[in-house]
Amino acid sequence: MIHWMQKHKKWLVITIWISTIAFVGAGFVGWGSYSYGKSGGTIATVGDLKINGKDLEKEYSAMYGQYQQMFGGNFNQEMADKFNLEQQAYNNLVQKYLVLNLAKKYGIIATDAEVAKELVKYEAFIKNGKFDKNTYVQVLQQNRTNPTDFENAMKNDIVFYKTISIFNSKLTNKEMKTLSEIYFSEDEVSINIINSNSIDKNFSEQQLKDFWEKNKNNYKTTAKYKINIEKIAIGNDEKESKNQALKKYLALKNKKENFVSEQLIDDATTTFGNDLASIIALKNGELLKPLKIGNEFVIVKMLEKIAPKPLSYEEAIGIVRNDFTKEIVKQRLDEKKNTLLKNFSGTNIGFISKENSSNIASLTKEETDKLVQDITTSTTVVNATTFGDKVVVFKIESSRVKSADSDKINSLQQNIEKIKNDEIIMSLLDKLQTQYSVKSNMKVK
Repeated sequence: MIHWMQKHKKWLVITIWISTIAFVGAGFVGWGSYSYGKSGGTIATVGDLKINGKDLEKEYSAMYGQYQQMFGGNFNQEMADKFNLEQQAYNNLVQKYLVLNLAKKYGIIATDAEVAKELVKYEAFIKNGKFDKNTYVQVLQQNRTNPTDFENAMKNDIVFYKTISIFNSKLTNKEMKTLSEIYFSEDEVSINIINSNSIDKNFSEQQLKDFWEKNKNNYKTTAKYKINIEKIAIGNDEKESKNQALKKYLALKNKKENFVSEQLIDDATTTFGNDLASIIALKNGELLKPLKIGNEFVIVKMLEKIAPKPLSYEEAIGIVRNDFTKEIVKQRLDEKKNTLLKNFSGTNIGFISKENSSNIASLTKEETDKLVQDITTSTTVVNATTFGDKVVVFKIESSRVKSADSDKINSLQQNIEKIKNDEIIMSLLDKLQTQYSVKSNMKVK
């Protein structure tokens, strides 16, 4: 989940950012449950406005609550720390106060009547079906705040929401008509699948030799390393065994003793596990201090590094034949594809769309999805999609706009408008950051 959250961080933050101030109909948020622990004091100055510790505590708590609501029991304090919710809360406050500076400039305010209208929507303040002042005060006290601070915070939220609402943009009828025609369109398609199994893989010996001659520098022996090796078994006392290994290492290094074992290894040797890289990095004549490998301490000395050398045609023939076969298949797939692109013939599979893509024989679901994506975005009537070992050449025979119910149309409109408005808000924030200075009095990660 953390990976998903990080990937979608930009839009997720915007969603939560708006949610924390779009409090109409929301229940009371238990701020004290997720105390940030920095009550009071100015933590930052944004333009002409100050952000205090209580603001940060409230923002952190509200965002934590929104994440819990979105991810249920899967979201906890450990995940909040991994996703750096503290930094998000601070950044969100700075962004909100940038907008509040703009609101102040143009005289946008929140009235007491607007605050009262929102207060009665909090279930935590309702008693016997109506707003109860004593309950209101008690709940605020339990959450370590008071009516003055709470209502001032509400006024900021109302002003903020009023201000960003000014920049909300609705799609015009013409825009919606164009988008609907694109999104709800279907294409009647014919396809021809060219599989590598149907490709003629025959070639002459001379062609193979020509290929090797052209690419022979790619066919070499692996690098090899001649080493001395000394092993010391680990006894019941590992510490004592390590001391013996260190003594042996010093004796070998100072040439008071000689290695008795020699080996030839390469980059694929698995004996030394992750320590192979350290051994390969040794210079000729250099020793490596004892390595613990399994139940032994191992001392290694580099004797000689044997560089890769070109393979003869006879030595490389197996690899060369395999590589050339792949190249022949790719080349002949491309030739067949280009022939079909010029003079198409295929099988009609009916109408398809992003919402309706029936199974296509010899294609996996992932390949079918990719093909549908390419068909619906193709700018030419005849085109092709390549999947490594196969090519699908397709022709769009005709197109039509399918009927869609009002729920799907409304959902499309809301999603597009949200994306459009999120971009507008991000652009607005970028602009405000150049107009109002931000001075922080605390460290955030």
